[in-house]
Amino acid sequence: MDPNAKLELTWIEKASPFGREPRLRLECAGDGSGENPAVQCREAGLNICGNPRCGCEEIRLQWLVAPTGTPAASAPSAGEFWFNLNIMSPSVTRHHDPDPAALHLVERLRATLTAADLQQLGEWYLATKLDLIQTTPPDKMDLTGLPDASDGLLIGFPDVFPLGLALYFEFQQEVWMGFEQYCVQPDCDCTDAMLSFYKLKEATGRRVTEAADPATLRYDYRTGAITLEPEWPTGRLSADDLLGSLKLRHADLHGQLALRHRILRRLYARHNLAESRALAQYLESRPAAVSTVAPAKIGRNDPCPCGSGRKYKRCCLNANGL
Repeated sequence: MDPNAKLELTWIEKASPFGREPRLRLECAGDGSGENPAVQCREAGLNICGNPRCGCEEIRLQWLVAPTGTPAASAPSAGEFWFNLNIMSPSVTRHHDPDPAALHLVERLRATLTAADLQQLGEWYLATKLDLIQTTPPDKMDLTGLPDASDGLLIGFPDVFPLGLALYFEFQQEVWMGFEQYCVQPDCDCTDAMLSFYKLKEATGRRVTEAADPATLRYDYRTGAITLEPEWPTGRLSADDLLGSLKLRHADLHGQLALRHRILRRLYARHNLAESRALAQYLESRPAAVSTVAPAKIGRNDPCPCGSGRKYKRCCLNANGL
């Protein structure tokens, strides 16, 4: 890549969850031979990881096709690669031996993108990932590593979908988060969400590094009924005030909780069905048990087991070759 090439992050209006999609624009000086224009522009599209349950925060960079319909000949040799949004380095999970051109381009990205650029990219990534979570059919989702829901254990939505956007909100000028858990038992049709509230930042802006025991309540997203857990800090926090602040930040809170609960239920229903089928196949594949109990000996004068009413010696004894 030309070290003097100009690299910038641009956005195009698009009917997407974020309303815009990012592009990387690269402007290179011509070679002066007259065959190329004075300035050559190339654009790269950015896409997120397509696994709804993945929390990798990796972005794919792919140089776009030129207007003529042919690949841009002067585009950098790293035609496509993944990089991590947080640490801004080529992904070792997808490319164990990153292309030198990819390494160089990521170094340029580090030097070029501002804090505001990275924040916008992060917001775009999360909005796009949440849309992927909400629109991907559960039968297309990966079931690997699902948290255990046996014995009625509640399942946290962020535990299944690490990038499912936590319920952040402001309360008394402080930053809080609501952590949601749901029942996914097949015989339960409750409409409850267990909400645990954590304070993340003080009103002064100081981050809370040691999280206290959360204030937890059970919230019926259908009726709006609230049930406080026994550990609720009475006298210090108002459940109504907390929920009121949460609803100000998430206007469709009831619909959001209902959707997340439905996604988890359908995912675990599929998981339970897969486990039942696997168990049935295992049982069917086992060899039939061979009885090791010797049959009871029939005396010569005992009633014949065939039910004729005669003695065994007068009936089936000779038929059995004895």
